[in-house]
Amino acid sequence: MGKHTTRKLYFIFAAWTFLAVSAVATVVSIIHLDGLTSQTEADAAAALEESLIPVLSVSATNPAAFSAAADDLLSERIAGVRLWSDDGGLLGEAGSAAPANDSAVAMAVSQGNATIKAGAPGGEVLVSYTQLASGAIVEIAQDYGPVADSVADVRLRLTLTTIAGSAITLVLLQTILWAATRGLRGEYDRLLYLHRSGQAIRSTLDLPDVLEQLARDAALYTRSQFGLAALLEENTDELVLKASYEMETKTSSQHSRGVEAWFLRRAVATGETLVAQQDQIDYRTILGHEPARQSPVNFLSAAIPGRAGAIGVISVLRSTEHGKFHAREIQMVEEMAAQGAMAVEQATLFDKVRAYADEVELSYDGTLRALMAALDTKDSVTGGHSERVARLTVLLAKEMDVPADRLVDIERGALLHDVGKIGVPDDVLMKPSSLNESEWEAMRKHPLLAGLMISKVGFLEGALPILLYHHESYDGSGYPFGLKGKAIPLEARLFTVVDSYDAMTSDRPYRKAMPQIVALGEIQKNSGIQFDPDVVEAFTRLMNRMREEDQRAAA
Repeated sequence: MGKHTTRKLYFIFAAWTFLAVSAVATVVSIIHLDGLTSQTEADAAAALEESLIPVLSVSATNPAAFSAAADDLLSERIAGVRLWSDDGGLLGEAGSAAPANDSAVAMAVSQGNATIKAGAPGGEVLVSYTQLASGAIVEIAQDYGPVADSVADVRLRLTLTTIAGSAITLVLLQTILWAATRGLRGEYDRLLYLHRSGQAIRSTLDLPDVLEQLARDAALYTRSQFGLAALLEENTDELVLKASYEMETKTSSQHSRGVEAWFLRRAVATGETLVAQQDQIDYRTILGHEPARQSPVNFLSAAIPGRAGAIGVISVLRSTEHGKFHAREIQMVEEMAAQGAMAVEQATLFDKVRAYADEVELSYDGTLRALMAALDTKDSVTGGHSERVARLTVLLAKEMDVPADRLVDIERGALLHDVGKIGVPDDVLMKPSSLNESEWEAMRKHPLLAGLMISKVGFLEGALPILLYHHESYDGSGYPFGLKGKAIPLEARLFTVVDSYDAMTSDRPYRKAMPQIVALGEIQKNSGIQFDPDVVEAFTRLMNRMREEDQRAAA
């Protein structure tokens, strides 16, 4: 339900209320119109009877005298007068009246009166029957025209009253609905903003980003000049400003500045929301600079709750020209602070875990390097080999656009590639002459020994492809598994080229080191045989670029 949805809801309700009020007004008008017509006719008959009955009742016992008296009363309004006996017999008459209506006479006898609308020679008339004390019944027929005018006037007044009442009812209902939907939309917008703000701060575990988001969202929602987020240091209880947002420049800043502004410190100390006004703020001690425009400000500070007390504060400051903070704004900042508490705690814990992990990883890598240094010491001829091939293999991997998250495993695999030689006898490992078949058999086992050793260490699993397969050949003639082509993991195909190049360009007991250009030629000669052609191409490109850089540096 967004802004457009609440507007649509309002119009739908408005249409339905219009139809409902119109229907009710129509039904009420129809019911009342029938009743008002009958009442108007009865009132017209009663008014005429009130003036004529006293005159006619005097002569009611003498039909001739009655007829004479009735004849004198005839006028444009009075069409006829007749006298009936209680058994329906005509006793006397004057003028032209409506046809005799026995049922009307009977009704007058039983109920004491009756009024009907009937046709007559001169037009429609309103006929009324009144029973006298003597039992005789007087029939008076009057012109219906004036009565019809009265009925029309009454109907018009009823119609206007109904329309006015319906309009007032609709206006009241629409006003109530408008107020309700406005409040609903405001509450919806508040909750939506809070939801989106919560999603944003939960989407990162970086503490500075979390605090920056809190400061910005609080300032934007309350339309404040500044938004601030500060945390309480665990060990020193110092309040440190971590992030700020400035509305005028629309910029967020990260800080690490100790602050002692009373409106920040008090909110943290009490754990309660503080809303106040101050004529002047020393922005320099808080933000490190003075804003271009300064004026008296209203500020709102809400504590960020923690398990053992407040752990920080979110504060917004805006000019008094923009008015005081409304209850909804205060509630929103409080909810942001409460919502931010968990995000701050998670980000803080993540920072600690990340720091511990970095320390552990550094210690692991240090241990690996110490291990490989010890192995290089065992074989003085290949001293420094592991470090060299590790660096060059990583460079080659980057040259071939290997994802960055795999580079650490590639470096570790290159460092550890000869760790399996720990299980090779020293007399074989350091033999200055060529190895015989049994000695080669022992030497060929070192990839398997390395895999067996490293498989026990979980964080080094990513290094296994180099350890196990760095002696496989592209044409399938390698060992220990005889893998061929792309079946050999990329890490191993990269390392094989680098390892062979370093071996050829290093002194050995049985030969001198080759010049780099000659070694590179040997690598290219064995492309598609021992080495992956794509890797050889990338390695050649890398070495040529490194040689050119060295030449430029030397010049």
